[in-house]
Amino acid sequence: MHNKLDPILLAQHALVTRFQAWEAGLTPRQVDYLLTTQRLIPVYRGVFRDPAAPNTLEQRALAAVLASGSGTLASHRLAVAVWGMRNYQCSLMEITAPGVRRLPGVVAHRSMRPAQQTVVRGVPITTTARTIIDVATLVNRRLLSMWIETWLSSKLLLLDDLEEQMIELKGHAGVPLVRASLTSRTILHAEADSPPEAVLGLLLERSGLPPLTLHHVVTTTSGNVYELDWSYPELKIAFEMDGYGVHLRSLEAFENDRVRRNELEIDDWKVLNFTKRMVEKRPHTVIDQARRQVERANAVRSTTTAVVTPAAFESAAHTL
Repeated sequence: MHNKLDPILLAQHALVTRFQAWEAGLTPRQVDYLLTTQRLIPVYRGVFRDPAAPNTLEQRALAAVLASGSGTLASHRLAVAVWGMRNYQCSLMEITAPGVRRLPGVVAHRSMRPAQQTVVRGVPITTTARTIIDVATLVNRRLLSMWIETWLSSKLLLLDDLEEQMIELKGHAGVPLVRASLTSRTILHAEADSPPEAVLGLLLERSGLPPLTLHHVVTTTSGNVYELDWSYPELKIAFEMDGYGVHLRSLEAFENDRVRRNELEIDDWKVLNFTKRMVEKRPHTVIDQARRQVERANAVRSTTTAVVTPAAFESAAHTL
């Protein structure tokens, strides 16, 4: 790598723009040489990354911001992920900009007025108050209420700031939704939605698997928001409990389940579906399939997730 780029790469999550490289003293030919030799890799037009550096959420968010020009902010669901929300991850790149520039894989919102902004880990971003109002129209009321309570309890979001922002954005479609959530102010706990869902989690954990995450929320690259029953987010593995009556109550529900599954698969999630009858009558099958999926993911990603022996799984099947 050219040493003139090192300070820029260090300050910008291993990212640099063509204009920044020119300002640092590199000629167009030198930049093209770095690209030809793959010492830099294009992310968007005019924005490049150092392939030796890890590909992080902050890097992807900042790349979208840099490619969209001055005044652009990470926002909406992407901002929720960058700020940090327990049991939530976002594959969608979502920004707010003074003018909309079309970028592949990026959802851009045009801001008619300057958004409240700050910088989080080097990423220009909307404030938590503005983020909550922006995202209110994109998620269900239960999830919105949970996110508000989570940030309020951690002091990442202050009620006074949220009230002030709602007054300033009184015409925003998200304001009445946030107001309704604040009026109810019910703290929502992450508990299993049904006894069969709880039993599935108990079976899998007793089998020797590391603790699973309950109700992890994912925003896919298509912009859909899905809540998973049980999962290992770091491995992109989900275990779903399918109720016969719930999933076959209508043709639309049946088709929506297929769309959901397809969107998760496109984003590299591995989804295993189980039923109450399978858990009760065929626990060995449930355990064996879960074991093989985790072991495959461990082998592919070379993670440090505990490897479970078949013997541990076999003993667990006799405990339920």
